[in-house]
Amino acid sequence: MSKKVVVLGGGFAGLSSAIYLALQGHEVRLLEQLGHLGGKASEVREAGYRFDTGPSVFTLPEVFEDLFLQAGKSCPVEYEAVDPLCRYFYPDGFVWDVSKDDETTTAQLDAQDARAYLQLKQEAKKLYEGAAQTFLFKQAPSLSELMRYGLTSGLGAHPTKTLPQLLDSFGASERLKTFFLRFATYFGADPYKAPAVLHNIAWVELGLGVYYPKGGVYALVKALEALAESLGVIVQTRQKVEKLVRVGNRVTQVETSSGSVQADVVVSGLDLVRTHQLLGQQEWGRRLEPSLSGLVLLLGLNSPQKDLAHHNISFSADYVAEFEAIEKGKLSPEATIYLSSSSKANPADAPQGSENCFVMVNAPAISKSSKRFSREAYMRYGEDILQVLKNRGFDLVEAIDMKHFVPPSHLQLLATDGSIYGTAPHSLLSTIRPKQHVKGISNLVLAGGTVHPGGGIPLSLLSGKHAASLVQKML
Repeated sequence: MSKKVVVLGGGFAGLSSAIYLALQGHEVRLLEQLGHLGGKASEVREAGYRFDTGPSVFTLPEVFEDLFLQAGKSCPVEYEAVDPLCRYFYPDGFVWDVSKDDETTTAQLDAQDARAYLQLKQEAKKLYEGAAQTFLFKQAPSLSELMRYGLTSGLGAHPTKTLPQLLDSFGASERLKTFFLRFATYFGADPYKAPAVLHNIAWVELGLGVYYPKGGVYALVKALEALAESLGVIVQTRQKVEKLVRVGNRVTQVETSSGSVQADVVVSGLDLVRTHQLLGQQEWGRRLEPSLSGLVLLLGLNSPQKDLAHHNISFSADYVAEFEAIEKGKLSPEATIYLSSSSKANPADAPQGSENCFVMVNAPAISKSSKRFSREAYMRYGEDILQVLKNRGFDLVEAIDMKHFVPPSHLQLLATDGSIYGTAPHSLLSTIRPKQHVKGISNLVLAGGTVHPGGGIPLSLLSGKHAASLVQKML
C-alpha cells in the first residue's frame, strides 16, 4: 500500500532511502535545508577551480551502482581506480606510495616492515569479512545475531585489545603503526583509543581499492538526484525542518521554515542528536563523546605540484601529541595533513596549467574545544597549516590563486558540534552504531552516518537502503 513518506536531509543516506522507497511505490518527498543536495558532500566552484568539499575517497562502488540496478538503469557515472591509493610523507623524509599491489607496496619497505604490512593487511581482511555481513550489509543486528557474530568471528576480533596493541602484537614499526592507525580516523576515532576491530577499515582501501568518479564525488550526488526525480521523488530544497509533531507514538507532520508537511512515515537522514532535538529532546546525547571534526582549506594553485599524488598524507612528527591536543580541545600546532588534488585525475577541475588542492586536518568537535574558537581563530590556524606545509617542503603559498576556508563551525550546520561521525567509537560497544529507530515512535526511521552502519559514502548509502527496508516492514 502506497504511503506518504517524508525524508529529511538530502545527503547520501537521504537520497538513497528516497530512491529505494520510491521503487517500493511510495509517495516520497525529500526536504533539504540547503539550496542543493549532498549534505557534507558538496562542491565549490570558484575562479575556474572545482572542489569536492566533503568525502573525497570513493570505495565499494557496487553499493552506489545497486541503486541504478534496482531501478533497471545503467549507472551513469564512470569511475577509475586510483593508483597509488595514497602517497605518504613521513617526517624523516621517507615517501611511500601505497598500492593495492602488494609487491609494489612492500618493495619500498625493509624486510621486517614488508612482512608486518602483509600480515596486517590480511588481518584487516579477516576482520572485515568477519564483520561485514552482520554490521554493514544487513539491518542493525539483533541480540541473537550479535551473539552469533561473537561466537563465529568476535573472539578473533581481539575484543580485549586496542588498535595500537593489535599493531604492536604484529611487530609493526612506529612508521607502519602510524600508517595503520590513521584508518580509524575514517570512523571519527582517536586512533589511540580505538578498539582493535576498527583495523578492518584498512582492508576496504588497501584490499578493495579506491576509485575516482569522473566529475568528482559531487557527480554521484547529481546522478542520485536525477534518479530520484525520475522515480517521482519530490525534492524541495531550502526547507529547514524546525519540529517533528507527535501525536501519541507517531509523528504526524513535519514543520519546516515554509509550512507543515503531513506524513504517514518519516525517514530522518539528519544527525541523530538533531533528530532528537526536533522531537523536543534537547539534551539527548549531550553526554556522549563526539567524534572528530575537521578543518578544510580549498586552494587553487597556479602551478602543478609534481611531488603530490591524487591522495596524500603528510604525517606529523608526533602523532601521539596531535591527538592529545585534540583530546584537550586544542588545535594541534603540528598536525597530520591530508591533501587531495582531483585535477590530477580530472584536469577540468582546474584551469590549464593549474591544480586544485583540498587540504584537511583533524580538529576537535566544537563541544570539546577548550575555548570556543572564532572563525578568525580557525582562519589563523589555516594559515599556520600552510606554514607547516612549507616547513615540510610543500611551499604552496606562492602558488595560491584562490583560497576557500571551511571551518568546523560550517560543519555544525550539518552535524552537531561539527562532529562528522556522531559518537566517537572508543569502545567495542560504541563501534556498533545506534539502531535506526527512536524508542517509543512507531513511524520514524533513522538513516545517515550517525546511525547504523556508519559514515562515509557506501555506509551512508547502505543506511538509506536499510531505512527503506524498515519502512516496508512497518507498513
